[in-house]
Amino acid sequence: LLIMDFIAAFLRQTMPLSEEAETIFRSIFVEKSFKKGEAFVNVGEIPTKFFLLKKGVARSFTIDEKGKESIRTLFVPITTSGSLTSLIQRTPSESTYDCLTDCEFLEGDYPKFLEMANKHHEFALFHARVLEGIFIKVVHRISELSTLNATERYIKLKNEIPEVENLIPQYHIAAYLNISAVQLSRIRKELYSK
Repeated sequence: LLIMDFIAAFLRQTMPLSEEAETIFRSIFVEKSFKKGEAFVNVGEIPTKFFLLKKGVARSFTIDEKGKESIRTLFVPITTSGSLTSLIQRTPSESTYDCLTDCEFLEGDYPKFLEMANKHHEFALFHARVLEGIFIKVVHRISELSTLNATERYIKLKNEIPEVENLIPQYHIAAYLNISAVQLSRIRKELYSK
């Protein structure tokens, strides 16, 4: 997709902007490609960029003191990505954001976006809409982890990203579901034998 078409698609799913605002919005982005395994936000880094994922699968993850990885978020097109808490508070990121496949992004300048939101009511509304969407996703994720069992979480992930098993390794899926790879294998065996 061309930048214009991609941004138009992103805006349609979030909040359409006037033609003038859309042109200004497009001006804060540059195209970026990252290879599988490459980080676009490192833990401890104070980021100034946010990302719109055009192609591929990315994640945010943390590593505990025992070296266990926990995937907090999986990103698939068309979604925003980046360390939001760090962007808002201008603090070091507590998570690493990297690519599970080769990825194509539009990289946006967050300080410029905030400047636009402070000057133009339309951008302020748009910013609020984006933040609402992220907040709702986070609440749903917390709810899933606390109310759904592992099989239900797996089924929900498959509904959201049907081809997930062809895109990323099983151990990443297990890390996202907060279960062991052995447990995931058992769940899959049970479901596919029915």
